[in-house]
Amino acid sequence: MEINWRQNYTAGIAPPTTVRSLIIMASWVTITHAAVAMVLLLMQFGFPARSKPVSTDPNICLNLMTELKCCPDWSSKKIVNFKLQPQSSPLRVRRPAHALDAEAAQKYERATALMRALPDNHPWNFVQQANIHCAYCSGNLRQLGLNISLEIHGSWHFFTWHRAYLYFYERILGKLLNDPSFALPFWNWDDPSGMSIPAIYRDNSSSLSNPTRYPIGLKFIDLGGCEGNNTVESLPMQRQCNLQLMHRQFIAGFNSSSLFYGSPYRAGDNSFPGGGAIESLPHSPVHLFTSSDMSILTRAAQDPIFFAHHANIDRLWAIWESIPGNGSKVFNNDKDFLEASFLFWDENKQLVRIMVRDVIDTAKLGYVYEQVPLQWMNLRTVVEEVGSEGVAMAMGEDDGGKGEVRFPLVLSSQVSVNVGRKVGAKGEKLVVSDIELDGRDHVWFKVYVGRVGGGRVEAGCFIHMERRANERINMATKLQIGITQFIEEIGADGDVWVVVTLVPKVGGNKVTVGGVSII
Repeated sequence: MEINWRQNYTAGIAPPTTVRSLIIMASWVTITHAAVAMVLLLMQFGFPARSKPVSTDPNICLNLMTELKCCPDWSSKKIVNFKLQPQSSPLRVRRPAHALDAEAAQKYERATALMRALPDNHPWNFVQQANIHCAYCSGNLRQLGLNISLEIHGSWHFFTWHRAYLYFYERILGKLLNDPSFALPFWNWDDPSGMSIPAIYRDNSSSLSNPTRYPIGLKFIDLGGCEGNNTVESLPMQRQCNLQLMHRQFIAGFNSSSLFYGSPYRAGDNSFPGGGAIESLPHSPVHLFTSSDMSILTRAAQDPIFFAHHANIDRLWAIWESIPGNGSKVFNNDKDFLEASFLFWDENKQLVRIMVRDVIDTAKLGYVYEQVPLQWMNLRTVVEEVGSEGVAMAMGEDDGGKGEVRFPLVLSSQVSVNVGRKVGAKGEKLVVSDIELDGRDHVWFKVYVGRVGGGRVEAGCFIHMERRANERINMATKLQIGITQFIEEIGADGDVWVVVTLVPKVGGNKVTVGGVSII
């Protein structure tokens, strides 16, 4: 558990008024010196404070961006606590967007049109709903009782916040239609049949369109490193590459809550402690390759396809939980996770505070996902063969000073280091630590794990999407990747060293890396 240290206590020690003996005095001096040393340490670093869950402050929002004012009008509004409702009707079924029948597609388009037609200041208005996402990812909102920004990306609340956001958005659309059975579609981009922008979003006259969409997305959506020329000949290979990426990301966060969800984020913590495997990829590349609005987090929800995209992210969370053994790993005993709370307008125009514990089970929220094939689930990881000339010397190795890597470093070019590991250790994690950048910048680098003088696998990547702000956003975070299966697949089970390679793709000269280790 992470502990926040606060410098808000002082202490003093009063000496005894009489001295009984030299022995007592000597003992007292020894003890007092130790006590004073302890007091000085406590005065310097503070006393440990009991951790608390993050919670949204309804009365403070700063509007830090000149171009987009997205603070919600929550001040002085009555807030009620969310309550799960008994399920007396059939569960709503979220279906693939590309497979919706004409009636379902028309219903969704009509609901969105009704939302867009509402007065600009109506809490259900489409732009007002999109602004909720902006407020939670721009540094505008504050943690309750603390003058610290509240951010819902880059931590264990990435999945939970977005599930709550989509839940209320879906309920509002159903209310506009007077149809409580209405369910959002999901963009099934992890299946070859859904690896392009679905047809329902392509009509420029539709309420589901967005003028900033990239034409390339009409043929293919790259999940992160599967670029091609989108021809009839290349598309099958690109789609297979996407399936390999999906397989890899599930391995990277397969059976660990912290690897899948992201790092803990408690009241008083700085933003972006570290995101999970799925948040980096495929989540971010789908944003980046869909539209200009989608590629900037603060504007992303201005594109209606955002909600289908995040419905699929939500579906992947549900799939991960359904894997035997994973459901019990959802930080079930951590109150700071379960009691974190966020604010949303509900389908009755009531401002509601919802806790994470309320969103763990989709069935209790009244919906499920249509089951579709998972072609990526049982693939094998692709091992690349790399010549020995492609491996740089690690820091500390004697190579006459050539090729030595010293951290921290700016990742302006590819870097390879030999990293030690404990043979036979269970649940090995690769940690790229002290990643520092300006949160306004788009940064993307790949991470490879290889055998010394042998093959390697792409184990994961770090992706930070562009944000808009008037001033620099100081960001320090880390990347964690589960590598146990990757170690097996490159045949390095008995090796005490592996080669870790960081390859900048975008903005390498804008990011500093503090170190690489295996724990």
